[in-house]
Amino acid sequence: MEPKTAPTTLSMRSLRERQREERAALILEAAQQIFSEKGYVEASIDEIAARTGIAKGTVYLHFASKEELVVALFEQQFKQFLQQIEHILSEAMPMRLRLEHLLLDVYTRIQAQGNQVLIDLNPRLGLTTSLINKRPDLAAYSTQAMELISGLISEGQTNGELDPKVPSMVMVATLVNMLSPNSYERLLASGLITPAELAGYLSRSFFPKP
Repeated sequence: MEPKTAPTTLSMRSLRERQREERAALILEAAQQIFSEKGYVEASIDEIAARTGIAKGTVYLHFASKEELVVALFEQQFKQFLQQIEHILSEAMPMRLRLEHLLLDVYTRIQAQGNQVLIDLNPRLGLTTSLINKRPDLAAYSTQAMELISGLISEGQTNGELDPKVPSMVMVATLVNMLSPNSYERLLASGLITPAELAGYLSRSFFPKP
């Protein structure tokens, strides 16, 4: 019978890194829930630690403050959001259908997750964009999203799908507002309209009537 070999330093490090990532994910999940329930000001590291079953000191090893938790959540969610925008806008379909698909995706998420979409846009958390703007690398996510949205609008104007009488900056600002969770969260929560219906109605405002 061959003797068991001791775990290598590399494998032990990989295990520790995986455990650290799993703990960080648990902490972020609990923080998201508590921030959504209580807002940024009322939430506490103690409560986040209690909900995860992780010692408070261990939470601080991962995130030194509530602000760091919020920044980490913003980064996590905006990365996912950008990936989804890029995926939808790269689809081989007319610009109008991609715009509707983008709105539908966001509204479906809002209906399913409530206010857990793009936490920086939710005033109930007691946050402002100044918190994010302290970090240029995070502010870059907003810039990237604006570039993608502007590119979609520019494409629609170039190929004649969008109303040429409306300035592109107005269309971009309108679409950004439509993508904000706060704009239609209550309407979707009421059950009076489905995400697909809302996306269809709102997308019509971008296109000239036949």
